[in-house]
Amino acid sequence: MQVKIIIEGTDQDGIKSISENFAIMSEEKNGYRLAYSEDLSGEGILTETTMFISESELRIIRRGELESDFIYSDALTHNTSYKTAFGIIPITLITNSFEYLDMLTDNDSHLKINTSYTIDMGDSLMPPAVMDMKIIIKVLADC
Repeated sequence: MQVKIIIEGTDQDGIKSISENFAIMSEEKNGYRLAYSEDLSGEGILTETTMFISESELRIIRRGELESDFIYSDALTHNTSYKTAFGIIPITLITNSFEYLDMLTDNDSHLKINTSYTIDMGDSLMPPAVMDMKIIIKVLADC
């Protein structure tokens, strides 16, 4: 089924970012798989993004201009990397909270994920940052 994904991020200074994409969503054994392309840099270079969503975990895999494999789950510390055109950055994600709400059986068909996490960008001069992410996935009515 086709869905609309709205991702709202808020950094520790209260600065918000919002992105919207359309994806194909399929049901998996323990949740849902979403696949879509996005232009992360605004330069017209597409990155293939796959999300795996269950009631206990969110995994976002990106392959293309930027590459990452981030996992969010309650009280999880996930060590990974972020690959850019300028090199590979080691990343530690610590999920502070994870909330999943599945309302696909209701008249207002959607999924919601709220997570708060700390991101530490390895050798960067930036200190670890606390971030919030809200994801709303709406099933399109004409599907």
